[in-house]
Amino acid sequence: EPWMRMPHVFLFSCAAVFLFLGAETYSPMRIEHVEIGAGGVYELSLPEGWTCIVYVRRGTVAVGGEEVGMHETCQLARRGGDGLSLACVGGRDADVLVLAGEPLGAPVVASGTMVMNSQAEVDRAVIDYRSGEFGLPWEHTLSDEEWARRCDERQAERGRGTGGGVDEDGVRSPFP
Repeated sequence: EPWMRMPHVFLFSCAAVFLFLGAETYSPMRIEHVEIGAGGVYELSLPEGWTCIVYVRRGTVAVGGEEVGMHETCQLARRGGDGLSLACVGGRDADVLVLAGEPLGAPVVASGTMVMNSQAEVDRAVIDYRSGEFGLPWEHTLSDEEWARRCDERQAERGRGTGGGVDEDGVRSPFP
């Protein structure tokens, strides 16, 4: 059935990130968790010049004619507002994270997995990471349910309570 191939999208806009997560953004951005059924297609209009990164959590998608498999990342070229088109290929559902936003034009300093605006910020981030301030390292092979359980356990250990719980449909909310 064609309706079964319609993508399921969880959208985190600038306003949602600020209101629910307390993170302030300084330029327009989008974070989308997209679930695409086998054979389905998802399209996202993007303004000209935006940076867009796609991470495939499960399955395989075609992006610009290239296949991107599970646990792989691709970056779209910043060009004339072509937008993003993801086609689920390979016969099984795909689960994708889309990160898109207006370039900041700020300096970039990277060391390992840390990317900040100065070496001092990278050094501080490494200290914070080693002391556990970044939370748990993400184990990408865990299911969403297993990952949420680990995060809740970590929060409880630190005396911070848990996330938002599960709604009536059994969907876990990251919001308190």
